[in-house]
Amino acid sequence: MQETDPKIIKTKSMKKTIIALVLVSMIWSTNYAQENTGDQGTTSSKDSLSFSLNADIVSRYLWRGLLLSGNPNIQPYASLSYKGLTFGAWGSYGLSTPYAEADLYLSLNVGSFNFTVSDYYVHSDDSLENFSYFKYKRSETCHSFEGQITYYGPESFPISLTAATFFAGIDDNNDDADVKDQDYSTYFEVAYTATVSDIPIKMFVGGTPWKGLYAKDANIVNVGINAIKTLKFNKDVEIPVFTTLAVNPASEDIFFVVGITF
Repeated sequence: MQETDPKIIKTKSMKKTIIALVLVSMIWSTNYAQENTGDQGTTSSKDSLSFSLNADIVSRYLWRGLLLSGNPNIQPYASLSYKGLTFGAWGSYGLSTPYAEADLYLSLNVGSFNFTVSDYYVHSDDSLENFSYFKYKRSETCHSFEGQITYYGPESFPISLTAATFFAGIDDNNDDADVKDQDYSTYFEVAYTATVSDIPIKMFVGGTPWKGLYAKDANIVNVGINAIKTLKFNKDVEIPVFTTLAVNPASEDIFFVVGITF
């Protein structure tokens, strides 16, 4: 019998530990929210229920240092929130290519923390007959499921720390087609926000601790800056414009993306 590489055992143990921490934190946050919002009877559901609907148009679809679509995309999104709990939908559709993505997520805000579970669904609009939304078997599905935890610092130190891990569905980098084990692709990010010349900017560094969706090994995959500016055409018409300049050291790529919100 072939001996198992200790490094592989250690890596799998690390992956399981991160998954456990994500799940335990989400369970704790749910219990905490139930215990601390159950007696808040002074706010009616009408006052605390909110709905949001927007859409972006981006020159390219860039996500965590990965170019998912190299053409312009329209990205609609909507969410329904109640007392820190949010259910949302987000999509991205190529304007000149058949790229299509429809995601659902559930998030909970607890103090300075946000806990989110996402269902990413990616397919191609030019062959819908080859895809089924309700297939969840890993060898057949187009779904990817992820748990994410984000910490937001105070206004005096506006830092954010994010940890996100895929725990089911498709999440590998397709280099090992014969490997059936879950990769548990994981992404960590540190970001800092500031205002320069009245323009909000966000500086970020993101990486992965092991081989998976983001890179072939542990590496930094997303370094860059994001800025937002509102263009005022008149007193009634304002259009937010955002740009992202990002470098992926692992793939040796650089991206400069622009988008508008309406």
